[in-house]
Amino acid sequence: MKVLGIVVVMCMFGWWGAIPAAAQGCCHHNHQCGPQARRSPAPSGQSANLQTVEGKIAEVDYLAGATADSGMVEVRVQAGGQAQLVRLAPAGFLKQGGLHLREGDVVVVKGFPVSGMEGDLVVATEVHKGDVSLSLRDTQGRPAW
Repeated sequence: MKVLGIVVVMCMFGWWGAIPAAAQGCCHHNHQCGPQARRSPAPSGQSANLQTVEGKIAEVDYLAGATADSGMVEVRVQAGGQAQLVRLAPAGFLKQGGLHLREGDVVVVKGFPVSGMEGDLVVATEVHKGDVSLSLRDTQGRPAW
């Protein structure tokens, strides 16, 4: 009887452990799943999908971070009649690289497109403004900071 009780408890914990994974669309194969999968910058093979966004900055947004310099910077680039949201890098990294961005600045950004809960955006691998160029991530999405 004691063995049957242990088996029942183990099955219950096994089932409840699978519920959060199923809710995240995860089947526990050799891949990331859950909330951290959505934050993954680029799936393998993403370098072939790099795109270029060229246009005028319509908006600069500083996302919250632990410090003023650690907050992520996103810009909305007006290009071809459409505004494209572009995630750049932490404010301190941009400042250290000599890149100061304001509304109205013309930029050329290379990066990979990402769709997620926040909508569509481009995660930048490099950004060019005038004669200043800054590499932000490698082609696999790994940050330079």
